[in-house]
Amino acid sequence: MPSAPVTPAAAGGLPSLPAPGASVAPQPTAAGDSGWCGVKKTLDSKCTVCHNEMKTAGAPMSLKAYADTQAAAVSMPAKKVYELVQARVHDKAKPMPPQGMLTDAELGAIDAWAKAGGTAGADAACAGQAAAPAEEDGWTWPTNCDATYKVLSHGTGGDSSPYVIPAGGETHPNITVSAPWGNEELQMIAWRAITDNPKVLHHWILYGPSGEHIVGWSPGKEHNAALPDDVGMHLPTGNLRLNMHYNNAQGSSEGKDNSGLEICALKKTNFRAKTAATATNLSQFLINIPPKAMDMAVTGNCTVGGTQPVTIISASPHAHKLAKHMKFSVTHAGGSPVVMHDADFNFEEQTAYPLKEPVVVKAGDTITTTCVFSNPGNTTVTFGENTENEMCFNFAVYYPMGALSCGLGGGLPGGGFPGF
Repeated sequence: MPSAPVTPAAAGGLPSLPAPGASVAPQPTAAGDSGWCGVKKTLDSKCTVCHNEMKTAGAPMSLKAYADTQAAAVSMPAKKVYELVQARVHDKAKPMPPQGMLTDAELGAIDAWAKAGGTAGADAACAGQAAAPAEEDGWTWPTNCDATYKVLSHGTGGDSSPYVIPAGGETHPNITVSAPWGNEELQMIAWRAITDNPKVLHHWILYGPSGEHIVGWSPGKEHNAALPDDVGMHLPTGNLRLNMHYNNAQGSSEGKDNSGLEICALKKTNFRAKTAATATNLSQFLINIPPKAMDMAVTGNCTVGGTQPVTIISASPHAHKLAKHMKFSVTHAGGSPVVMHDADFNFEEQTAYPLKEPVVVKAGDTITTTCVFSNPGNTTVTFGENTENEMCFNFAVYYPMGALSCGLGGGLPGGGFPGF
């Protein structure tokens, strides 16, 4: 399994900058894309969803204009922004952009530009160059919603009052919200983000009353991946939990936010044929990461039981800040492993990954959840709800609801499921 060495960034610092005069090997770029204009295309398509004039999600600087790259870096004033850009895009332990590493060609173009001193080139403004369009995925808000509901964060004053984030603060509040649909049985067929204050909102995750991962959002991911036409997601009743991540570290005044999501739901008479749910048992609770342990794999296996086949349609990794890589696979009885997901993990970018091909599991098959951790600290880290603890989950979406029967990857003392 690929793994990355821990750099100072993994311990909360900045990655090492290239040594002065260090040689780099720039990769070829398309004709006309060399220098600042080519770098700007990469920044516009991969970075400025947060690094913009609004400084979305607590980003410390904008990268929209050439002048932005020539300013003194907020975190290291002796360096210019373009120098830190070069270091951050190479940082495998805490990648930027969080969605994953840039391509070799993109990295090579940034390296060559930075080595040349971050020069403007012939056209500093790159006149007429628009930001790269977002990938079209064919998604549209459904026209057949029987009802729509909003689930929003709030402060101590109730649903109508926004959450307050102090100046210079970063916080991860867990906000309890009563399901606005009460006790009615519903299927969710779509959701879209409601972003109230992008300057402080970093990401959120919506959990059900049993700790099941329902949906999550981060900048650039404004809605769910399209579900198959015959599949709807079960919506639990009771108290939901919005786990918010706010970053107002660059703010000079308090911020207020009432973000969340809008849900498109079907009532029971119009349910789709297949009701999906989120797995909460693809996990390993027995986590014990010693101080200075690097690239330590924690694995949970679950042997499928039950009497009917189960179809898994997406994988959703969940862990905390020490997790570096996640791998989920299925080994059919008497067969070879089928990999569902195998990628580096970043706490700041938690999302669901639709499987290119759904995976069908039957009794006797084994589902394996593997998380790789690096602990640069001086204390042992164990399973727990707080950010300084760790978790190892695959909140996979499957159908039919309730049919995924398998033992937990690792039990908790005394048994039971954690109430996180």
